[in-house]
Amino acid sequence: MEILWYNKSMIDVYYTYDKVASDDFIKMILAQYYNIPNAVICKSINGKPYIDGRKIHFNLTHSKEITALAVGKKRVGFDCECLTGKPRPAVLNKFTDREKGEIFSVGDFYTHWTARESYIKFYGETLANMWRKVEFFRGALYAHGEKTDMNVIQFEMNNYVFSICGDYSKVNLHEIKTNK
Repeated sequence: MEILWYNKSMIDVYYTYDKVASDDFIKMILAQYYNIPNAVICKSINGKPYIDGRKIHFNLTHSKEITALAVGKKRVGFDCECLTGKPRPAVLNKFTDREKGEIFSVGDFYTHWTARESYIKFYGETLANMWRKVEFFRGALYAHGEKTDMNVIQFEMNNYVFSICGDYSKVNLHEIKTNK
């Protein structure tokens, strides 16, 4: 089945609970849904995957039992975290005071975490380099203290919180079974 791009602001998210290697999952989705067989996956200096010469953008995330891939026509940053984890005090202390004022639960913690990480992954940067330069406050992303115009879509599904950073307004979810 090939995905048709009727809505350019739509992002497709493919996810599986099956055990699968990251690159194998990317290659499988690109071959089955985007007619890109035997994709050669390149990596940026910081590890962001891409295919040279193709006008397709994707970003991979995984947490506990889930592996998920966001695929779209425009650049994308994507992150998810399992809500059964515990907020890490060392990480919580790295959030800004404004963010800490919004974090009252595990869900709040991971909503802020995934928003920040999806923004950082959008730019192909590293957490170590960008963490203190980014803030997620009142549903908006800030970089270097200035509010950005970056859109972030967030949703919860099956005890996971997801954040998608990019010029997208709708999410199309696809559960994939890799083990037959």
